[in-house]
Parts: sequence; structure tokens; C-alpha cells
Amino acid sequence: MRRPLIAHPLAVSLVLVAVVFVVDLGLQLGVASAIPYTFAVLIALHARPAWAAPAVAGLCGVLTIVKLEISPDRGTTEMWKVLANRGLALFSIGTTTLLGLLRRRAETNRELAEERAREHQAALAHMGRLSMLGQVTANLAHELNQPLAAISLQADVAVRLAVLGEPVRPELSATLGAVAEQAARAAGILKGIRRMAGRAHPGQDLIDLNDAVRVVVRLLDWKVRRADAQVELRLGELAGQTFGDRILIEQVIFNLFQNAIEALTGREGVKIVTIVTTETAEAQTLSVRDTGSGLADTEKLFEPFFTTKADGMGLGLAISRTIIEAHGGRLWATPAKSGGAEFSFTLPVARPEES
Repeated sequence: MRRPLIAHPLAVSLVLVAVVFVVDLGLQLGVASAIPYTFAVLIALHARPAWAAPAVAGLCGVLTIVKLEISPDRGTTEMWKVLANRGLALFSIGTTTLLGLLRRRAETNRELAEERAREHQAALAHMGRLSMLGQVTANLAHELNQPLAAISLQADVAVRLAVLGEPVRPELSATLGAVAEQAARAAGILKGIRRMAGRAHPGQDLIDLNDAVRVVVRLLDWKVRRADAQVELRLGELAGQTFGDRILIEQVIFNLFQNAIEALTGREGVKIVTIVTTETAEAQTLSVRDTGSGLADTEKLFEPFFTTKADGMGLGLAISRTIIEAHGGRLWATPAKSGGAEFSFTLPVARPEES
């Protein structure tokens, strides 16, 4: 918004109105009083309250009429001429006010149109970046699939060799097994992303949310210990069945859980991450709560490239919401009662005839 040329336009306008009224009383300006009065209205149009200009115009009109009662300007002038002068003054004040308000409305509409145009341009540029990112992601998913498969194969071979060697080293075997497991997991994630990029339906694996939570908690146990945090699992009994791409759903839980841990890193006081699973007749719900600093804007968080992290890309939550919506669910965020943040998503429960 433009900065006004006069620091306090309403005050200046009222002072000018008072001066004009006093001068009009002494000099009997007649219709000439409308000129400074309209100037006062034009100044008031720059005041921040929207009612300032109409109020000043009304005051000017009242003073113009009051002047007739105090000093009717009769002298040698016929009364009809006096009334005509005052009528022209009122007409001038009213016309100036109307035109000024119309101009201010036009300027406001123009500023809104310019703002919409800027937002539209930003949205087009944003969509261009997303399109480019989608192409890059699809290419990466295609190119990385083979080396990850090779890593997984070589890790399996190394595990067998370690078991055959003498003496057997359980630590080496377990480490190589973890390498093979994570390589297979990464390949599964890339496969799921390629399937989504190709507009295919998510996989139809049977998903046990509680089991998926335990897998993710085990993967991020080292990060929990590094943050000196605690994890509380409140996993309900999930009798229903939900289907989808298990790897992608685990990745969503991984992202939400990791964000919760990072929200506690470096903070003082109680540092707890709580994961809750519940079920209704229609859907299963998973919630991740933390005792961090909370949320400022719960919707902006899901916009691509928006991040509150110094080294973040702002894609994790946007991709997670896309994955959940592709499964027919919903992902949202709310401030937690503990003062932190709570992220939740639902997955539909399959009916007997659907499964």
C-alpha cells in the first residue's frame, strides 16, 4: 500500500475545515468556500479510516448550511443568489467526495488485480518448477533403481559370505542385513513414486498401521536417542483392513515421525513424541504428536517448497499429502494440546466385498 504524502491527513483536513469556516464567517465567501472545502475532502481521502472522507464532506456540508444561520450573506445580495451560491458549494463538495470515493475504489480494485496477477504469475512459475521436479524425480527413480538393486544383491551375497566365514561375526552379518533391507526399502520407495508419477493406482498390499509404526520407530531409534527424546506408542486394536502401497505409507509415517523428532532437537524441557492409532467403521487414523514449539500456519506447511528448516526443501509434507490422498485418505495438521504439533492422516477401511 502506498504511503500517504501527508503524515496525518485526517488531522490536516479537519484543521483546514476549521480555518475555512472561520474565514467564511468573516469574509462571506459564498460559493468560493467550496474550493478549500473540497480540497479538505481530497486530503481526507488519503486518511486510513474508510469513513474519513465522507465524514469530512458531511462536516463541510453542515458548516456550509450553518453559515447561513449565523451570517446569511444578505446585504445587497438577493436571497435566492445566496441560496444558489450555497447550493453550488454543497454540490461541489458532494461531487468531489463521490468522484474521490470512486477513484479510491478503482485504485483498490487495480491493486487487487495486480496482486492477483502477481499471485497467478507466481503460481505458474511454481507449477513450472513442480513439472520440472516431477520429470527429474521420474528420471532419478528410473536411474537409481538398478544401482539400488545391485547394492541389495551384493549385500545379500556379503551376508552369505559372512555366515560361511570363520569365525562368524554376528555384528557384520546384522549390518550387512540392514544394508540390504534399506536398499530394498529405497528401491520400493522409488518404485512407488514412479507408479504415482505414471498416474497408476497405489499398490494393494495389506497395510497394518501398527506394524508400520513399529518398523519406522525402529528405523529412527538412533535419532530419538540423539535428540534425548521419548516415544510413546498408543496403538489401538485395528480389526479392519486397509490396502495400499505399504512402502509409501511407511514413508509418510517416517516423514511425520522424523519431523516430530526434529521439532524437539535442541529444546529444553519435556521432549515426547506420541504416536496414536485408532479405528472407526470407515477409516483408520494415525496421529503423531510432539511437545515442540507448535505450528503457525497449519495449511501453508503442506505447500510445496514451503519449509521452516534451514536446510529443508519443503517437499516432505506436500508429497506425504499426495500419497495419502492417492490412497483415498486425508492428511492434516493441528496444534497439539501439549503446546506442540499434531499431524494426522486417515486411510479408508475396506469393506468385506471390497477386500
